[in-house]
This record gives sequence, structure tokens and C-alpha cells, in this order.
Amino acid sequence: MFKRVVLLTVAVIGLGLVACSSEKAEVVGEVYGQKLSLAEAIPVSDVFNKVNDLNGQVIRVSGTVSDLCKHKGCWMQVSDGKQVITVRFKDEAFTLPADAAGRNVDFEGLLIAEKIDKALGSHSSCAEGGEHSGTEICESQRAEKVLQKTTNMRYTMVSTGLVLL
Repeated sequence: MFKRVVLLTVAVIGLGLVACSSEKAEVVGEVYGQKLSLAEAIPVSDVFNKVNDLNGQVIRVSGTVSDLCKHKGCWMQVSDGKQVITVRFKDEAFTLPADAAGRNVDFEGLLIAEKIDKALGSHSSCAEGGEHSGTEICESQRAEKVLQKTTNMRYTMVSTGLVLL
């Protein structure tokens, strides 16, 4: 009898631990691209605090969509109110709806922090009021202004999937 109680207790605790660990990776919301696989999301501010350790790593980040491509939804900027990460979607495998700005987001991808000599050039095909040609990287004039404020560093992520909350 004692063995059954112990085995039952161990089984219940084991199932509880499995359920808890899978709950961390699951986020309820609209999924775009691949399903998130990493358990813990890092807030945008922590990414910048640990950028030297995280650069070149695949990480999961949480923040707020502060801007996105208004023509095709092919990029977004995620912010904590102070710091901004520009996020591209790997192989343009998915796009975001125009109403995503202002929503919270969890996303995974490769972090790239790189030194740049000057801000990105203007891509008039994707600037406000223009048409998206799909032949070049879509970077709006709004995004360019934010990059100019980050001195000589550009913080980009190539996302494989995200969840809009």
C-alpha cells in the first residue's frame, strides 16, 4: 500500500512538473511563423543589458510593437519605451497585420548587434505613401530616425516566429 502511495505521489509530481515546463513555452495569442520553442522570454531592456553575451544567439524576447512596415508587415520594431530592436522575419515567411503596433509580442530569433558607420539609406519604395516593391529590404523613414538615435550601433533580430498577445 505504501509503495502505491509513493508511486502515485511521484507520478502526480512528475506530471505537474512536465505541465509547468510546457506552460512556459506556450503563450496564448496569435502565432505567426514557427511556434515558439524557448521557455523563457527576455525583456527588451535585459537584451540591451546583456547584449555582449547574447549577440549571435537565438533568444526569445518580449516587448511592445512600437512600429511596423505599413505596406506589407515585413518588419517590426519592438521596444520597452527606451530601447528599440528592429525585427525582420526570416525568409519573409510571414507578415504582420497593420494593427499590430502597440500590442505586446513574444518572439524568437537570432540577435545581431553590429557597429555601423552611418544610418541606413532611405528606401523610397517603402516610405510612407509609397509602394512596397518586395525587391529590397523594407526600412521606413520612421525606422531610420530611430536608428539614428542609437549612435553607431544597430540592433536587429531575424525572427523565426512570434506570438502577438
